[in-house]
Amino acid sequence: MNIPPRQLRMFLALSESLNFSKTAEQLFMTQPSLSKAIRDLEQTLGLPLFERTTRSVQLTAGGQRLAAMARSVIGEYDAGLQRMLSSAGQEARQLAIASLPSLATVMLPAVCTALEREYPEPHITIHDCSNGACVQRLLDCQVDFALASVAPSHPALLYEEVLRDRFVLLSCGPWRKRLGPRLQLDDLSGLPLITMTDASTAMRYMSAAFLQRGIEFRPKMQLDQVGTIAGFVKAGLGIAVLPYLGMMPMQTLRGLQVSEIADGPVRSVSIVTRRLATPTAIAQQAMAAVRAVGVGLMEKHAGWILPPTAGRQS
Repeated sequence: MNIPPRQLRMFLALSESLNFSKTAEQLFMTQPSLSKAIRDLEQTLGLPLFERTTRSVQLTAGGQRLAAMARSVIGEYDAGLQRMLSSAGQEARQLAIASLPSLATVMLPAVCTALEREYPEPHITIHDCSNGACVQRLLDCQVDFALASVAPSHPALLYEEVLRDRFVLLSCGPWRKRLGPRLQLDDLSGLPLITMTDASTAMRYMSAAFLQRGIEFRPKMQLDQVGTIAGFVKAGLGIAVLPYLGMMPMQTLRGLQVSEIADGPVRSVSIVTRRLATPTAIAQQAMAAVRAVGVGLMEKHAGWILPPTAGRQS
């Protein structure tokens, strides 16, 4: 038995007015259409709801009892629909992003600020984690998109490069005096380099750059967190090797010097999405904000942060 809510609303409206022409006008429909809908409802229920004469329309006893039930059904339907719409509204403001910590720190605050101007009380979850974890969260449908620094080879993913950043050296104390503003990769041999762990993309980029020269990259120390690296550099224990975006939060620390690696690697920064997924409106807005932030960074830090490679999307 299939009785749509609209048919019940017609029945209730007629039960109150007891006038086919007035009810049809109220519901913006023709009187024959209303009459047919009521006859169809009576056939579906298997009993008459109205007694019709040439002069009047009256509810039957069964019609009176069913009208009370119909009001309850419609009331519950409307309340449930309102709850569903409210929940849908909340879902429409949900956003989850996976990002490398260095990208989350520099890029996502401005992205979230832009979203808060467009959406009332958005609920944003950011997972700052390794590149592999970012991609896995995306594949597991735990996030709407990811900010990653290596193009994934998984066929289910799309990769859109938004910018590239160069690797730099960060020094302090006596090491600052020994390093010039511009070095070559070959100049790094013998220096007490501090980098991130093997799980990081930064380490992979540096290892690949040295491997192209037939040299194994063997830093003095490897640490998980950029903030910890900054502490060791400040203590004079070594020289950090980081992508420029990863170094940016440390620029406010006093006594630190940034040196260019002229022939060093260049890191790719990209928006990664699921190939078959349709992004929500808030996710599309967030990705547009990421692109805008990227353009601003390229303008403000020209030479250190570079435009995406032409046509780099897969």
